[in-house]
Amino acid sequence: MNNLRTQLALSHLALVALLVVVMIGAVVNFFQLGRSIDRILEDNYKSVIAAQNMKEALERQDSAATILLAGQTQRAQRQYREFAPKFQKYYEIEAGNITEPGEKQAVEDIGKQYSAYRDSLERLLYAHPVLPINEAQAFYFKSLEPAFVRLKQRAQDVLDLNQAAIMTANLSAKSDARRASYTSVGVTAFALALALALVPWTIRTALSPLRSLARQAEEIGIGHLNQRIELKRSDEIGALADSFNRMAEKLREAKKNEEERLQLAERMSDAALESLLDPVVVTNALGKIAHLNPAAEGLFGPDERAKGRLIAQALGDKGIADAVAKAMQPDRIAALEGEPPQITRGMGETQRTYRVRSSPMREENGDLLGTVTVLEDITHLRELDRLKTEFIGVASHELRTPVTSLLLSVQILQEGAVGELSNEQKEVIAAQREDLLRLESMMRELLDITRLEAGATPPRFELVKPGDLVASALKSVRAEASRKGVELQVERKGSETAVRADRSQISRVLVNLLNNAVRHTPKGGRVSILTQETKSGIELQVSDTGVGIPAEYLPRIFEKFVQVPGATRGGAGLGLSIAQTVVKAHGGEISVISELGKGAAFAFTLPFSDQNGV
Repeated sequence: MNNLRTQLALSHLALVALLVVVMIGAVVNFFQLGRSIDRILEDNYKSVIAAQNMKEALERQDSAATILLAGQTQRAQRQYREFAPKFQKYYEIEAGNITEPGEKQAVEDIGKQYSAYRDSLERLLYAHPVLPINEAQAFYFKSLEPAFVRLKQRAQDVLDLNQAAIMTANLSAKSDARRASYTSVGVTAFALALALALVPWTIRTALSPLRSLARQAEEIGIGHLNQRIELKRSDEIGALADSFNRMAEKLREAKKNEEERLQLAERMSDAALESLLDPVVVTNALGKIAHLNPAAEGLFGPDERAKGRLIAQALGDKGIADAVAKAMQPDRIAALEGEPPQITRGMGETQRTYRVRSSPMREENGDLLGTVTVLEDITHLRELDRLKTEFIGVASHELRTPVTSLLLSVQILQEGAVGELSNEQKEVIAAQREDLLRLESMMRELLDITRLEAGATPPRFELVKPGDLVASALKSVRAEASRKGVELQVERKGSETAVRADRSQISRVLVNLLNNAVRHTPKGGRVSILTQETKSGIELQVSDTGVGIPAEYLPRIFEKFVQVPGATRGGAGLGLSIAQTVVKAHGGEISVISELGKGAAFAFTLPFSDQNGV
């Protein structure tokens, strides 16, 4: 097993040796270039910076003299005191870094000239008394300015000397760089030629047997697990071939076990579907039927006739097709939210009602496999709901007469028709009247919701402007809002497009939502009503800054008799259920968003009127 290892080791050592040679040559060249650059920085760069700074400090001192001539003596003195030490600092740096011929003479001239210039400048700046402006100007232009120009020129001479030296050093560094480049290219070309000569030899001696191994491994990879790699070698490649053979044998066993497991899972899945009493429809990712269980076959016909067809064509039911289409949407990860759709199918002479629940089936990575649709038989629930509705309607209707009679009796007592009442009797009668009014309101709501659900009071549609509906509803709640100190706010977005609605029913919905909002909003709060256009119609939203609704009650808030514990009592819990029934009868949807302690927002939509009328 040492043959292949030895071959690879020798070939790699040769390449490493060539790489080391190239790297050594490059490092040597880099060191040479580094020394050239260091010389530039050490010898001349410091002098260039010092000369530039001396020039700048001289210019600022000269500007101090001109500031004095402008009449700003203190500012001129401050500027001189700031830049005179700076000039001295950079002059000392330059004096300690003389590297070029003629530079020493220039530095000495600068020192002598600056001493005289400084004395003259201080005589001007600190003259006591201050020189008259005409004398100061004459002194400046006659003595100071010529001395400044000579000093600045000598500083420029120092700068020119060092810049010229830098250019010379730069040319030398470029020459060194070219030599280094030629040397690196030569060494690299030599190393590359040797490496190219080693590659074919390495391929022939070490890698050629792997081609045969790769071809046979590909056969195993595409599923030909009965293949065996026959390679008579005792080195690492031979060991690899033996490992492939053992792996193929284990894969054969694993594939056999997996096939048996899948078959068992399919049989169990089929048995589970077959044993379900509810109809089940399975579709693939394209919306085509993959399977119907026996209960579904009893509704829609044999599985063989429906399999492979689009669900709308095979079953002929738009409700199921819509539920499946929604379940297949990319953002859908579970069964449909909200109230599931219902369908009615005839079985012989009877009619059965089914609740449609469609859920997506997805792989672990989120790819859609298909959908499972279960039709839950709720015929008995519908019948119970019908009986309950009839009972509530009859009971409410029968109770209206005695309640009305009792209210009349209480009113007669309060008016003193049977004699003067004591204070205690008046309190008892007032409490009775309040309870009777609440009972009458509850019965009226029960009768209303019974009629609405039975379709006895269908909407009387007309073209209505949303602003008229809002204005009418606000009149009913404005007095109560004012009494509680709650602000009412109206906001409109978009045009005032007419909608198709029953004016009285929608006004009732708005009044109910506004009353609830005012009732549950503390003093100083705000109730807002917003109208805005959407793609499907006009949305009306009533929001408040009140106590809000706990999250656990939000899914049930539109059910009958549901009241949030601790909330302000105002009815029997039927108002929102009536509102939902009315909105659905108009072809819209009502929803709520709320967070405890941060208020609530109820919104519903009304469709636009069509072009052919109401």
